[in-house]
Amino acid sequence: MKQVSSKSKQADSKEEESPLVVLSHLQRDVSRAFSRHVGMSFSRILVLHELLHEGEMSQAKLQHQLGMEGALLTRFAKEMEKSGLVTRRVDPKDNRLTLMALAPVGRDFLERMEKLGEGFEARLLEGLSENQRAEMVRSMKRIQKNLSGWRD
Repeated sequence: MKQVSSKSKQADSKEEESPLVVLSHLQRDVSRAFSRHVGMSFSRILVLHELLHEGEMSQAKLQHQLGMEGALLTRFAKEMEKSGLVTRRVDPKDNRLTLMALAPVGRDFLERMEKLGEGFEARLLEGLSENQRAEMVRSMKRIQKNLSGWRD
């Protein structure tokens, strides 16, 4: 049986109390659970969601906005096009660019996903009072506002 030193226990305890560590773990766990719940990876959901809100756009712009590697986005785009979720075409103004748009099947998927998401959220927040939920949202919005002021 492996013994754990008191320094190691203190480091683990300190790490568990770090908001950044907790947020990182929570984001990872929520993404995984939501992906399993709706049957699609969170990265692919982000692509569809961005196209829903931005409309047709170049893969290069989408890659930049999502902070995703080009090869990964290209692979996702080809798979989602094959599934009918998105459309892709060469930009008539610049044939070096590929334009992507959300297809009707993709829009339908996002509508179904929204309904699934409501149930997922209810389960996720089970046991939290309305006040706790409201405070959590206020805190997350504050953190988001702090981040939006940063320059890359």
